[in-house]
Amino acid sequence: MENLSNSILQYYLKHFRKMPYDKQFHFASRIYLWNQDAVLKQYLFGELRAEFTAQENPAAALQAIVDRTKAEKSHGSKNAALLRQPYFERYPLLKMYASLLFRVTFLETIYGIDARPALSAFVSDAELADYEQQLLADDDALAILSTHAINFLYLYRRVVKRDETGFDPAQFLELGRTHYDRTQRIHLQLLIYLYTHCILGESKFYYRVPAQHRDTYLAMLDEIEQLLRDHFVDINLDNKFEYLACCRLLGVTSPLESDIWGEAGRSVSEDGTFLVDRHNRNPQITNNNLDLSEHRNVLFILANQPFAPLERDSLTARK
Repeated sequence: MENLSNSILQYYLKHFRKMPYDKQFHFASRIYLWNQDAVLKQYLFGELRAEFTAQENPAAALQAIVDRTKAEKSHGSKNAALLRQPYFERYPLLKMYASLLFRVTFLETIYGIDARPALSAFVSDAELADYEQQLLADDDALAILSTHAINFLYLYRRVVKRDETGFDPAQFLELGRTHYDRTQRIHLQLLIYLYTHCILGESKFYYRVPAQHRDTYLAMLDEIEQLLRDHFVDINLDNKFEYLACCRLLGVTSPLESDIWGEAGRSVSEDGTFLVDRHNRNPQITNNNLDLSEHRNVLFILANQPFAPLERDSLTARK
């Protein structure tokens, strides 16, 4: 699949400036963090930098996040929106907190800017710690909020607190085993995202090899593999590619690669060289133009490339 991956990368680069800013930054940042692609580095440190860093002003960059999230009329959940609504109402600030933490993370891992001192002007550490403890004690919310809750927990603990402990990911492994109805496609989707975002969170979103809790994360990948064996046609391409990217992060090869690549090869859009979701029973059918397919395609590109993290004291760098 490397040839198709390279063709998709070149197609997105050709149309890069036609995408909205958030898609540009997502595409460029993930691939740059993964392998320091020279072209995408130019975008990140050139025309994308001023807006993301607010001209190197962390407080202004975080204020932009607050203003944007306050202006949004929904919680921004594309997946399982109705299922998640009661839990977003229980944790009404989760979306804003997670968005702030993502900005803090990428200001640091990409641009070397420590925005943690500026963060306290928008939310106190006591408020973040309170949300952390509430979520860790709320299994039902963790299961349904899935990515949103997991992203918050990992970014707060690993990036803001600089703490490699704070919670045991085995809690999330057990949650995945006990809190989902595996006969429902949306539950399969949320379960896979729960596990993959634990691994992504441990990597600080592609910044380092997830060295801590490796056995737990390998167990999560084993469980996703079994879910794919049992429910392959019920699981969409975004889930499948994110699983393979996580395999790359942990340095393992999935025995299901050929099956997933087979579906990918049949999924090239008729409108351009990018992948759309149409050969399973839970497709992201509303996400099939170039912009809205970006998440799926960037994961496909990552899953086809060796992981070379920026954190040079990682396990990879020491080998």
